[in-house]
Amino acid sequence: MDAPETRRPAGATPGAPDLLRLARLAGDTPPTSIPEVVERLEAVLDEAATSSPRGPDDGIASFTRLYLTITRRIGEMVASGEFRSSPFLVRLDLEFAERFFQALRDHADDDATAPGVWRVLFDHRSDPDVAPVNFAVLGVNAHINYDLAPALVATWRTVPPDAEGADGAQHHDYDLVNDVFALEMDGLREELGSLLSGGPDGAPWDVGANWLSDLVVTFTRDLAWIEATRVWRQGATPQACADSERRLDAIATFIGQGVLRAPLPF
Repeated sequence: MDAPETRRPAGATPGAPDLLRLARLAGDTPPTSIPEVVERLEAVLDEAATSSPRGPDDGIASFTRLYLTITRRIGEMVASGEFRSSPFLVRLDLEFAERFFQALRDHADDDATAPGVWRVLFDHRSDPDVAPVNFAVLGVNAHINYDLAPALVATWRTVPPDAEGADGAQHHDYDLVNDVFALEMDGLREELGSLLSGGPDGAPWDVGANWLSDLVVTFTRDLAWIEATRVWRQGATPQACADSERRLDAIATFIGQGVLRAPLPF
């Protein structure tokens, strides 16, 4: 299944100055620490918001704001020793971030080389008909449904998986990240103006939206772990990795195109 073709809106051309600046801020090499990831995300967020006619509601800015909040919290948890397997969790965070940064570089260099799912977000970042919360969900879809499984495989090349599998420290820490989303998403939904974010905290619709958001994040992250484990057990050969990424991109691109302008309940 090939990724559905996405069309670049009029006026969004490869090599545009703002795209080149975003690519430069993403860095030329993979990040080496979580603080470095945070620093790059801060720079990307600021540039995306100031270079776009949408301002802070720009598509890249909307997603990066969410991603930055989650990454800062994970960095704090690493520093305070809350993870059982910090080398694994840190490496995963770095591999994960590098995939977003590489997508930005590819988008600036030659849009055709960027993953289809990221193009759905990048090519529509200034679209006035797309709500900031939709942009954030588009980015989460790309980063979890497409990037996370390959990032896990890349992590295991450096920090081999636990023999205990789902019962080990790595999976415990992986699941602990779900709690970060649960903790941060309510405020982020309000900041992004989601459909059910109005009114007082604890209102039935707010509780329901939080529950649905947590469910989606947990479910999709579980699927990413399953896919990474499948590829790893196949030997994580170049062909197995490429086939997996191609399939994930096709699925995530299809989801992203549906999410683009849809009214979202969370």
